[in-house]
Parts: sequence; structure tokens; C-alpha cells
Amino acid sequence: MPIRKRDLLRRIEALEARLAQPTPQPLEGQQTIPVATIGHHAYEGPGACQAEDFGKMCGKHRDEHQILEETP
Repeated sequence: MPIRKRDLLRRIEALEARLAQPTPQPLEGQQTIPVATIGHHAYEGPGACQAEDFGKMCGKHRDEHQILEETP
């Protein structure tokens, strides 16, 4: 069943309003856990990565583009 344009717009606006709400404060006793971050660009193959970043070729292996560990 197709959705009407005004219903779609209403849903999008409702989602945007929810996303605009501030993040709630952590609960008492709740702790944050460091999580690895996603790499800054997608792998461009085949072979060594062909992505260019500020004039430099990446050249890293495909597996090195999955997750980068956070450094303190």
C-alpha cells in the first residue's frame, strides 16, 4: 500500500524531532566503554587501497579498513 506524501513528511518530521532531543544523562552507576572507531574512508581496491587522502595514496590492505583502534 503506497504512503501519502503528507504522511511520509509527518513521519520524517517526527523522527527529526526525536533525533533533535538531547542525549539523556547516564544512569547512576553506568559506565562508558571505549569502542573502536570506523576507518575514515572505504577500501578502494583491488589489491592495496587506491584511495587518495590529501594527495597521498593509502596503500593499506583491505582488512585494515574494517576498524581502527582508538588511541588514548
